[in-house]
Amino acid sequence: MIAQIIGGVIAAFIGVYLLKFIPDAKGITTGGAFDFAGGTLAEFLGTFALVWVVLHSATAKGTSGNSFYGLAIGFTVVACAYGLGSVTGGAFNPAVAIGISVAKMTTWANLPAYLSGQIVAGVAAALMFKYVNGNE
Repeated sequence: MIAQIIGGVIAAFIGVYLLKFIPDAKGITTGGAFDFAGGTLAEFLGTFALVWVVLHSATAKGTSGNSFYGLAIGFTVVACAYGLGSVTGGAFNPAVAIGISVAKMTTWANLPAYLSGQIVAGVAAALMFKYVNGNE
């Protein structure tokens, strides 16, 4: 988790720096502050779906050696971004949430909604995976 967060912060600084070289670049933003409850729910749903698909397609014994996990994960991100992205911008990952905050693509006031939804979703998806798959 620490490595991901450091990577997200470094990517934010690189992105902000590179935008300086694009003529007329206004930057990218996920918008202003959003409703805490709605944002938390959107991030929970997107993160839960993403973690659920990653666990089932990339780590489950039944899908060992598959070649479709990247496609499944990618389509999940796209579906969640289209379905929920208008609420929060669709971070679905604490490192991304911190990175876009550092890059000023969202307000720091949104960070608690991002993190609370994402952390609870990650734990919930892992527990549900364990329940469904037993001691696999």
